[in-house]
Formats: sequence, C-alpha cells, structure tokens
Amino acid sequence: MNIVFFATSDFAIPALEKLTGSGHKVLAVVTQPDRPAGRGQQLQASPVKQLALEKKLFLYQPESCNEYEFLRELRALSPDVIMVVAYGQKLGNEILQLPRYHCLNIHPSLLPRHRGAEPVARAIMNGEAFTGVCIVKVVEKMDAGPVLGLTRVPVPPDITTPEMEMQLAQVGADLLLEVLAAVQERRAVEVPQDEREASYAKRFEKQDGRIDWRKPSAKIHNFVRALIPYPCAFTFLGRQRITIRKVVASRYPQKPGHKPGTVLAVEKDHFKVATADGDVSIFELQPENKRRMSAADFLNGAQLKPGSLFS
Repeated sequence: MNIVFFATSDFAIPALEKLTGSGHKVLAVVTQPDRPAGRGQQLQASPVKQLALEKKLFLYQPESCNEYEFLRELRALSPDVIMVVAYGQKLGNEILQLPRYHCLNIHPSLLPRHRGAEPVARAIMNGEAFTGVCIVKVVEKMDAGPVLGLTRVPVPPDITTPEMEMQLAQVGADLLLEVLAAVQERRAVEVPQDEREASYAKRFEKQDGRIDWRKPSAKIHNFVRALIPYPCAFTFLGRQRITIRKVVASRYPQKPGHKPGTVLAVEKDHFKVATADGDVSIFELQPENKRRMSAADFLNGAQLKPGSLFS
C-alpha cells in the first residue's frame, strides 16, 4: 500500500524502519519543522527527519499540517493509508477523509485507558502490571476511534518511561504490519471503544514532580521512574531542590513511627528516606545546578545525617 507517514519523535522510528523494509511504499514523511534545542538553541531536526533523510524519503515540514498549500500536495499523493505516530499536531477533517482506507495511529496504551499525551508514564505511575499498544483509526476526538489491533505488554517492576516507550515502539511496529495486511485484505475488524472505560493521561507540568513522602514506598518508586525524563521527581533539602533519579522501595511489616521525609540511615552508596509505610533507598540524584550523580558522590560532599528532613 501507498502510505504517508506523519511522525516526529523517537517513538516512531521502529515503525518507519519496518515500513521502509516491507512491501509497502512510503510516499512521504511529514514531520515537525526544525526547532531550537540545547544550550545554544541551535535548530535541530527531529529523529524522524534524520531517518527520512538517511533513507532518501520525500519529506514535508509544514508549520501546520492543515494549511491549504500542504493539503493540496497531500491530495496529489493519493495515499491508501495515512499513519500518525507521535506527530505533535492535530489532523483536521480534510486529512482524516483523504486516504483510500484509513488514517491510523499507534497509541501506547490499552485503549480506552490512558488516552492523551502521557499514557506510558501514567501506567507506570499507577503501578499497572500491564500496558500495551493499540492501532486505532484516527477520528476527531483524541484517541477515541475504533481499535484495529491490540497487543498487551507486561510492565517490568523497575522500568522507566523511556525504556517502556522504546519497548512499546517495537511492539507497535510489528503490530502495524499485521494491521496493514488485514486492512489491505479487507479482513480488518474495527472494535469500538467503550466510552465508560475511558481515562485521560494529561501532559505533566513542571510542578507535578514534587515527591509527597507521606505516600507509600511503592508509590514513590513508581512516581520516580514514571517521571523520567520530564518533569522528573524532586524534593527539597532545606532550600536546595534535588531531583531524584533512582530509588529502591521497602515496606515494613508494621506501620512505622517515623516522620515521612526523614533521613533514617546514611550508607556508603545510598541513604534511606522515610515514607508512609517504610522507606526508599536513594541511589541516584541531581542537586540543583549540578550534574547527575550517584548517591555515593553526593554523600561525599553533602554531610547528610540521619534526622535530616526532605520536604
């Protein structure tokens, strides 16, 4: 089939790799314009643009994918399918109605659960044992279209959001080829979503990362790994903001008597902070305006003592 591929982030790379190595033809890749990035704010191409150039694919970078001039060129391509994978713009009705078959999206959750911008992080934060990938028909309402393919994937207990996203990206790429074959052979089944089961994974704000030490240890552990790479979990030691990168949770058999946030013990390579039902051992962190470091390096200069309080 002839496919136009709308995508921007790393999550889309496995799907584009699979498509270019399949019997399908990628007519064009549509990605976001180059954006300033890094300390020097130099213009930087998206990961998808870099791959498209490497594979010598025809490339578009409209400021708005719904602008008239771009729509005219898109119509001229006459795609059988339009694929949308972490593109970053909302497609208007004219685009949704343009392909011969469908406009499809790879979404990394078990829809209708976790529609929206942060499905993987929300699943990890909730401590869910399973997540997954859906291939869904794109409709006007966000992530609400019928599902044409679904794969369940277990969530490992210590995995972070970027690691889980890359695993799901690979699963989604494989599932995409299965769904495209079913669409082409006219045997694809569209399963409507149950709106009563819908939930939304809204985008995180910077202030959403503050750790509440009054929560159970397992919830804090999930919170820390879910919020990598943004906004990252953080806490305060006095006035110093500290980003927490890696923790190990411990739950006590009986309700502890210590105050949540209190430093309980300082070891050679970690320190323990009290929670509602036990403690978390902190192994990696980043003090404000300093480099990311091991807890051992932090302890060499911080003179942290039992009884210190994180807030």
